[in-house]
Amino acid sequence: MRIADGLKIDLKAPVGGFVKDVPVKYGALIVIPNYSAQEGQVVSCTYRGMFDGPIKAGDSPMFLGEAAYFDNGVFTKTLPTGEGAVTVPVGSFIDNCVLLMGVALIS
Repeated sequence: MRIADGLKIDLKAPVGGFVKDVPVKYGALIVIPNYSAQEGQVVSCTYRGMFDGPIKAGDSPMFLGEAAYFDNGVFTKTLPTGEGAVTVPVGSFIDNCVLLMGVALIS
């Protein structure tokens, strides 16, 4: 058994693997892999804390606590509406970054 320290968690890379610092929806979490890995490798991922992007092209958040959503691999201030979209905020835009909440997503 492994216990997460509240900031990172070890996860097995899914089909297609992980790319370092590229956010991904992993089941009910948004995680940021700490290094690239091929499918099946165990990787330490950040799921709570500050992260600096990527932000959806055309979005210009004020970074004053607006809700941050995750849509097609990017953070956005616009509530996604597509099928299978994450319709709850995954964090907040703060200080030119996204502060990830690290809670399970309810879709």
